[in-house]
Amino acid sequence: MVRLIRGLLQFALMVLLSAGVALVVDVGSDSFSSEALASVGGLAISSVPVAPRVVSAVAGDGFAQVTIADMSPDTGVYAVQWVSAGQGFNSYQMHRTTSKTMTVPYLACTRSYSFRVFVMAADWLLADGHQTQNVTPHSQTFDLTMPACVNAAPGVTALTCATGGTCIVGDTGPGGGKVFYVSATNFTSTGSDCNTACKYLEAAPVEQSTAIVWATTTANCYALDSTTGNQSCQQNSIYSGTGQAAKFTASEAIGMGMSNTAAIVARHDAATPSVSKTLYAAGIADSYSVNGKTDWHLPSRLELNQLCRYAGNQTVDNAATTCGVAVGAVKAGFETGRLWNSSESALNGASNTNFFADGIRIYGFWASIQKSNTIHVRAVRAFAPTG
Repeated sequence: MVRLIRGLLQFALMVLLSAGVALVVDVGSDSFSSEALASVGGLAISSVPVAPRVVSAVAGDGFAQVTIADMSPDTGVYAVQWVSAGQGFNSYQMHRTTSKTMTVPYLACTRSYSFRVFVMAADWLLADGHQTQNVTPHSQTFDLTMPACVNAAPGVTALTCATGGTCIVGDTGPGGGKVFYVSATNFTSTGSDCNTACKYLEAAPVEQSTAIVWATTTANCYALDSTTGNQSCQQNSIYSGTGQAAKFTASEAIGMGMSNTAAIVARHDAATPSVSKTLYAAGIADSYSVNGKTDWHLPSRLELNQLCRYAGNQTVDNAATTCGVAVGAVKAGFETGRLWNSSESALNGASNTNFFADGIRIYGFWASIQKSNTIHVRAVRAFAPTG
């Protein structure tokens, strides 16, 4: 009878495996995946992906350390995703590593997070976005709570994002706006308070304008390849000399918004008398001040793209993948029309724009429109933890 039952179980297992069903069989305290059992009965089933097993997960001071094992296939490239505990993974942060013991950085003290881990394609690039990154399923989700901040001594209040502590996407920043971007590594925003050690971007709490031009007609900008700034800034470039197209491209990067803003303002300040900052988008952003913060700027194209992704409940990351239609309703406070960014897209006076919608949907595509158009402005600022 025992032999008959064993034979029936083996036959059932063979049928399920041949149908591509993934199994996990518990034997005492051990677990074996269907991939490990695929040779049962002489079957030759392979390439059954197996999610990583979380061996250990420990919360540290502003970081977590996670060790994984038993994944298949194993490309040697791994990723851990995390969200605030209780939230779904529609919009998450992600850390990529080549170590099975992963140190997850930039976690806020005393905050609880949910994590999951998976194996990535070995040749995955940031430019690929997040559509083809998985080669295994995600691990089971697990939660960790970070310990108290080291500077939370008796009688001292632990730092928050707004007071100089670590931040995550969605926190309120020092300027009173929402943090919409957290960089995996420091970036440079020349002219910002954080300068070469910036970590975060926050959006201003409110818009600065709903109808303003990108540039005025002040005759202080540059025609093609010209080093003489005597042309209308609505029809010509803020950049002088040769290589203007390369400067357009460079101006799109995260961290370039402040430099772009300074360049636009400089061309308007070159007039005699200087052009009032209330008359053009970068001027309004540059002169904005709230909560004691004065280093606001008109975002670059990719900075604005990340803001669009945040407002539309999409993944915020270092990728240049264009913001698409919102996942669910647009976040409160971002029910706007088109927004200017500070990156020139062509010599003829067109500038990239990002499109927001009506609080129900968000459309993140790019277009070039004349600098004489009047659309919205929302300033942003770069900053770093100070605690």
